[in-house]
Amino acid sequence: MKKITMSLAALAVFASAALAQQPAKKTAPAKAASKAKPARKTPAPVTIPADAKEISPGLYRWVDPKGQAWTYRKTPFGIMRGPEQKAETPAPVPTDWTATDAGDSVAFTGPSPFGPRHWTAKKTELNETEAAVWKRAQEAHNTASASTGK
Repeated sequence: MKKITMSLAALAVFASAALAQQPAKKTAPAKAASKAKPARKTPAPVTIPADAKEISPGLYRWVDPKGQAWTYRKTPFGIMRGPEQKAETPAPVPTDWTATDAGDSVAFTGPSPFGPRHWTAKKTELNETEAAVWKRAQEAHNTASASTGK
């Protein structure tokens, strides 16, 4: 008797698993057809205006009647359009950095969250900020030596 009960329990488990995997029956196909989504409108392809000026090969600039400047770029995927980017202003020269001459290198000191930071860089490999700080230090040195007469 125990064997029959186990067989029936196993049969019930397999039957419920088989029923759970069957796809659901569609009861109202007419309702689904009536609620169809409207057709998607595809945007018009981007074209370069006739009065656009070519800035460089494949890059054009055009100003619309409202005064907004646009750039058009030819890419392998088509023409890309975007608002004209403003030129970035250079970062100000840090006033809390110091620079001293170390032969063919320049020794810098600047603040950091963990205290003063010291580093050196070759004079030929200075980045823009380091070059500006070094130039300011040289001008300050020249002004100081000219005022003392040395």
